[in-house]
Amino acid sequence: MEPKEKAASVALEPEIEEVELRRPARRFGRLFGPRRGRVPLTVEQRNERILYIEMLFQSIAGAGALSFVAVFLVRLGAPNWLVGVHASLPALVTILAILPMGAFVRRQRSLVRVVNGARMVFRSVIASFALLVYLPVTVAPFVLVFAEGLLAIPGSALNVAQTTILGRATTPERRPTMLSTRMAVHGLMASAVGLLAGQWLDRVVYPLNYQLLFVSALVAGLGSVIVLSRLRLPETPPQQVAERPRVGIGQVVALIKATPAFRDYAIASFVFRMGLHLPIALYSIYRVRTLGASDAWIGVLLTIQRFLSVFGYIALSRLLARAKSRQWLWLSCLGVAFYPIAMALARTPQQLVASSIIAGLFIPGLDIFMTNTLFQVSSEEERPSFVAANTLLANVTAFSAPLLGTLIADLAFIRLALIIATVLRIVGGLVFWRLKVGVEQPETSPAQPAAPPA
Repeated sequence: MEPKEKAASVALEPEIEEVELRRPARRFGRLFGPRRGRVPLTVEQRNERILYIEMLFQSIAGAGALSFVAVFLVRLGAPNWLVGVHASLPALVTILAILPMGAFVRRQRSLVRVVNGARMVFRSVIASFALLVYLPVTVAPFVLVFAEGLLAIPGSALNVAQTTILGRATTPERRPTMLSTRMAVHGLMASAVGLLAGQWLDRVVYPLNYQLLFVSALVAGLGSVIVLSRLRLPETPPQQVAERPRVGIGQVVALIKATPAFRDYAIASFVFRMGLHLPIALYSIYRVRTLGASDAWIGVLLTIQRFLSVFGYIALSRLLARAKSRQWLWLSCLGVAFYPIAMALARTPQQLVASSIIAGLFIPGLDIFMTNTLFQVSSEEERPSFVAANTLLANVTAFSAPLLGTLIADLAFIRLALIIATVLRIVGGLVFWRLKVGVEQPETSPAQPAAPPA
C-alpha cells in the first residue's frame, strides 16, 4: 500500500560481484546490454533498467492475485472481525520478525539472493491458496488468514533487502527519478493486469477463476527472479559482514535517538500511517457488502487508479530532478487523506470512481515521498537497520489500526471509521510539514547518527 551515502554519490566501482546466471536468464541479456552503435550503459543505468523490467513481473502478481486475496476472503464468507485480523496479523508477525530478519539481511553478502529466495517462498504460498476451495467453508478462511500471517516472516526479509537494493542500485541524484519511473512502469502494467483480472474473475466459473489467478503469482515470481539476478551491486567484504552485530530493540531505540532526522520521520510517519491503515480492512467490506460491487467493477476501479498513477509517476520523474520540487512532496499526504472520505460519500458502486481518481492522482507522490525520505534520513552503512526500524514502527500501526477500524465499524458504523481515517491522515501530513521532514540537507549531515548505536 519499502540517503546520505558517500559511496553512492559517485559511480559504482567496477569491482563488483557478477551474480552467477542460470541459462534462462541469459535470454534477457539483450534487454540490459547496449546495442551496436550506442554508448555503453553505466552500471547505474543498467541497474535501473533491470529494476524497471523486474517491476513488470511484480505488477502481474500485485495487480492480480495479491489485489484480490482480501476479496476472496470476503467471498469465502469470513466475518468482519476475521477480515480485520487478516489485515492486522501480518503486521503483528512482522513486528516480531523484522529485527531478526533485518539482522539476517545485514549479514548477507548478496542481497539479490535474499530477495529472490524470500519472494519464491511468498509466491508459492499465495499459489497454494488455490487449494483452499477444497477445505470446509468453516475452515478455509482461517487457513488463509493464518498462512498469510506467516508470510510476513519471509516478507520481512524481502522488504529489508529490496529497500536496501533500491538505495544502492544507483546514485542519490538519480534515485528519485528511478523510483518514480519504476512506479510508472508498475502503474502501466498493473492497469492492464487489474482490468483483465477483474474481467477474468467475473467471466470464468468459480473457483477455477481464483485458482488460476493465484497460480499466476508464482509464475510472475519466477520471472522476477530471472530478471533481478542480472543486477550488479557492490559486494560487502566478508570481514565487514562478520563484524556486523545483531540488532535488537535497544539498538533501534538508540538509533532513533542518535539520528534526529530519522526520529522526526518516525514521529510523522507513525501519525500518518495510523490514518493510512485504519480503513484498510474496511475497503473490501464496503465495496462488496455495503455497496454490492462485483469483482469486475472492483477491477475497473483499481485500473482507473493505476492508470492515473502512471501519469503521476511520469510527471514526478521530470519534476523531481529539481531539488525545489522535492520539498513539496509532503502535500501528497493531504491529497491521499481525501481517499477514505470520498469512499464514505459513495452510495453506489459507480460513485467509487471518485475515490479511485483521488488515489491515482496522489498516491504516486506519497510513494516517492515516503521512500526517498527514508533514504535521506538513513546512512548507507546502517541502512538495513534503519529500514528494519522503520518497518517495525510501520507495522505497529499496520497491526493496531485495522483492528481499531473494524471495531469502530462494528460498534458505530463503517463510514465513521472512514471519516476518522481522513482526519488522521490530514494531521499526519501537517506533522511532516511542521517537522520539516523530507527537506533535503547537505549529503553529510542528517543521515549520520550523532553516536553509534549501542
